[in-house]
Amino acid sequence: MNHLLLVVDFDGTVYRGDEPVRRYARRISESLPPGQAESYLGVFERYLAEGVAAARQSADTVEAAALREAVDAWGAALALARRCHGLAGDVAEAAFQHTRQDMLDPACELEVVTPLVRALTELRGAVRVVLATNSPRPGIEALVDRIGVAEAFDEIVTAAGKPDGLRRLLRRELGEDLWARPWRLFSLGDHYYNDIEPAVEIGGAAGYIDRFGRADGPATAQAPVVERLLPAIHAWVADPRSAAAVAAARCGPAPAVSAGE
Repeated sequence: MNHLLLVVDFDGTVYRGDEPVRRYARRISESLPPGQAESYLGVFERYLAEGVAAARQSADTVEAAALREAVDAWGAALALARRCHGLAGDVAEAAFQHTRQDMLDPACELEVVTPLVRALTELRGAVRVVLATNSPRPGIEALVDRIGVAEAFDEIVTAAGKPDGLRRLLRRELGEDLWARPWRLFSLGDHYYNDIEPAVEIGGAAGYIDRFGRADGPATAQAPVVERLLPAIHAWVADPRSAAAVAAARCGPAPAVSAGE
């Protein structure tokens, strides 16, 4: 049984590229009046180019807030549509499901992060590697097969319900004493609150892909691209306890909890 657990996010981590989220935004825009759709897509493209800095050009305070608070491009597309254009939740969900189907089309360009996938594949056996995504199962397995990354993971968890779902996953995988031995965990992803914070709060190691320099919180290592986090993963595998000590030094020690928590 592997004692080390590496949890990996999917969108923006295993693959990257803005074509899928652009398709999502275009699907959403189809439900808006033409003038609103053009404005919406223009603002969204500004976010893709500048990240949260795009808010500086927004005279509309609601729009600016949506841009500042969006943690990733998927969140920005949704927040702009809901808060600025009153998009209904069922319309957004339908757009997302259509986009997942679009991603199965080879014409939808995706860049698989080959160095990461190679590293994960090589680490299996020494480490239990789990893919955790909030996306529902329909379509994900086919997408994983389409991009050829299935062999990189011991398990694929869909509809994970992160961040709280990740906390439940960690308890399932590491046991109720996860607070006592947090060095067994490394979590990797590009959404701080979903992927990184649940690891940091128990004292585990974490690699934060911070594309836009949001700096939403501390992590063992952070970089704009995942390739620059691979040395931190390998260092953790080689010496998990030292990696956890680095995490504690950078993120602060995990809070003490009683046996009943």
